[in-house]
Amino acid sequence: MKHITASILLLALAGCGGGSESESGNSSVPDNSGGTVDTGSEFNLGGTPSNPGQVSFVKKNKINVDAFENYFTINLEKDSKVYISALLDLGLEVLKQTRCESSGTESKSFITADGINVACDFRARFDLSAGEHEIHFNYPDENYGYFTIDTVANNEREILDENGFGGLPSAPRRISLTQNNDINADLNKNYYVFEGKAGDKLFINTYLEEFIPQIIFSRCQSSNKLGRAATGISINDGPYSCTKDLEYELPEDGVYILNFSYMASSDIAFPVKGYFRADVQYAQ
Repeated sequence: MKHITASILLLALAGCGGGSESESGNSSVPDNSGGTVDTGSEFNLGGTPSNPGQVSFVKKNKINVDAFENYFTINLEKDSKVYISALLDLGLEVLKQTRCESSGTESKSFITADGINVACDFRARFDLSAGEHEIHFNYPDENYGYFTIDTVANNEREILDENGFGGLPSAPRRISLTQNNDINADLNKNYYVFEGKAGDKLFINTYLEEFIPQIIFSRCQSSNKLGRAATGISINDGPYSCTKDLEYELPEDGVYILNFSYMASSDIAFPVKGYFRADVQYAQ
């Protein structure tokens, strides 16, 4: 169930440049994937190819050590962008990410949707049609953890009021200009909104809990700011900045969606937490 606020704003962005936990208990709550999930555990479980589990938007979806148990289904009412963020206990070896990308075979990918949409990363963004889809997780070294998921249809997003914390892809939160803004290890919780006029300049400085070597930003640059090497700040689902800080002049009036995604270190990749400060120089 996605966050709900008193007011809903529909955006059209086209013009804007460990281990195992067992399920217990009998109660259930509705889930916007079209089903219900057991409230007796922190985790929602997947299943096997013949009996996959349904993804939950309410709970953490468990990524099992045994990839044979990591099959999920999602039911979409409309064509949607599907955002997936995985949090893994062992991180990801950069070398194995590279091998995953160079293999060219869906069976070796870390995240797969319908066997054809693939990602060698903690994160994935798939454009999926209305209907039922299968999502599978297969991380190397018996890696485990959980993932969160969110969907956006027709660029319709709910804008949350500022409070220093980020929002979801479907419900980003306004950037605070007066207090620190949180950067979460769950990349699906790092969506922010800035609304301004052409010529306004947005200044952002980030403060991270882990040091990020320059090689990370260099890899980002060499990957054209896209793919699993991407790190930094993305605007309207575009390329990442490959920087900690950002100065961005709005090309036109409108609403801009920002996502923060930082990775460290150079050999074992993992999401980095922290916060950022923001300021605006308004156009004259």
